[in-house]
Amino acid sequence: MNRKIYVLITVLALTLCFSQAYAAKRPVLAAGAGYKKMVNDLCSNYQKLKGTSPELIYGNMARVTSQAKVSGRVDIVIGAKWFLDRSGIKFSKLFTLGSGKLVAAMIPGKKFENSSSLESADIQRIALPDPDRAIYGRAAMAYLKNKGLDKKLKDKLVIVATVPQVASYVISKEVDLGFINLTHALNVKNKIGGYEIIDTADYPAIEIEAGVINESPEVDDFMEFLKSDQAREIITKHGL
Repeated sequence: MNRKIYVLITVLALTLCFSQAYAAKRPVLAAGAGYKKMVNDLCSNYQKLKGTSPELIYGNMARVTSQAKVSGRVDIVIGAKWFLDRSGIKFSKLFTLGSGKLVAAMIPGKKFENSSSLESADIQRIALPDPDRAIYGRAAMAYLKNKGLDKKLKDKLVIVATVPQVASYVISKEVDLGFINLTHALNVKNKIGGYEIIDTADYPAIEIEAGVINESPEVDDFMEFLKSDQAREIITKHGL
């Protein structure tokens, strides 16, 4: 083979390898499913600024943190501090995005004025995320216990995996009311009858954090973006 052609092929091969290696540096970000639209919005804006964005994984927080711990592929996790603290993951950095808020979302024609509304015959089925796997399920159960309703309402409760699943039950009118977070309620406000924000004094505080597992220049750059005024505006718009 002509030496010049051989050198050219070698250079092209190395260039391809380096290009693939650079592409592989995209951070992998895993987040709670209830924050999908907010995270998508953040990554979309980051993409416009940088020309690239993290690869995304969504699910309930128990699954997200378990996958992050076992796979070794996840670089950043966004979710409730309560889950991150108990995940067993060693985070090198943590940044608080804001405080999550529990809401009661209703189908058209149903009302929620206070906790006594849940006992009325008008509310027959109440959905909430799994308290063992989703922070808003935990918050909803804490709220019901605080009001002395957890046992009274047990026959009305419908436990599902995630906040989006609760919302889908409300949208399809399979339940009368569902407990979700404000962020997701804002996402689906035109598809439900309405929502009411639950008093934050009635359940444990919910801090939403971004935790870094694997550091790299790309991860650091994205984390700096999360601290920017542009990101803060997006986060606030989504209810944190």
